[in-house]
Amino acid sequence: MNAMRTIQILKSKFYMLLLLVLFSIPQTFAQTNEVDSSYADSVIRRLQVYDSFDVPHDFNQQYRYYLRRAKRVYPLALEAARVIDSLDQALEDVTKNRKERRMMRKAHKSLKDDFKFLLKDLYVSEGIVLTKLIYRETGMTVTEIISKYKSGMQASLYTGLATLFDQDLDASYKPNTEDFVLECVIQDFKSGKVDFDPNFETMSKEEYKKEKKEYKKRKKRNKKKIKAKREK
Repeated sequence: MNAMRTIQILKSKFYMLLLLVLFSIPQTFAQTNEVDSSYADSVIRRLQVYDSFDVPHDFNQQYRYYLRRAKRVYPLALEAARVIDSLDQALEDVTKNRKERRMMRKAHKSLKDDFKFLLKDLYVSEGIVLTKLIYRETGMTVTEIISKYKSGMQASLYTGLATLFDQDLDASYKPNTEDFVLECVIQDFKSGKVDFDPNFETMSKEEYKKEKKEYKKRKKRNKKKIKAKREK
């Protein structure tokens, strides 16, 4: 595969991971309260002492919240960082031209379906965590990344659209303050204290439809249960 083709594929894959996150539609799928078996050995059972930071009083609750979401979206943030790194290296030796842009658009279209339904299936809250973790792994906000590889006008457009879907593409990452608990989760992933699979699978249109269908069935069953309890 030549350098130009490599860049085209990397850019296409990169945009699917980042830009489609703003279309993470609000979901109300029933969330489980179960936490994996290694949770008991995680950071929440360890006494943590910080000289300049108070551990949140609801640390345990926040940890569970971020654990569920990070397990799903952290692999995407890692992949985004890998693609950006590869793209930067490839761009060093290639000059952009009209033919390359045409081929890039074609590659973008062919890879779009690989990630579209996976990211659409994210909760809005998962999309928010993803934008933070992308900053953690790349040192750039999603808006900054878009501006770097596309025009400023396009970056403004994407940021504007994101606000309609409760997404902040300018989100950064502050591990010592507001993102402290999320950082504890990531550190537990890295240390092996909590089971974590960095791999992810894409979701096809058929799989997405199936998931939505199963969700509707679960929602209907839950309504019946609630109604039955009220009638007792």
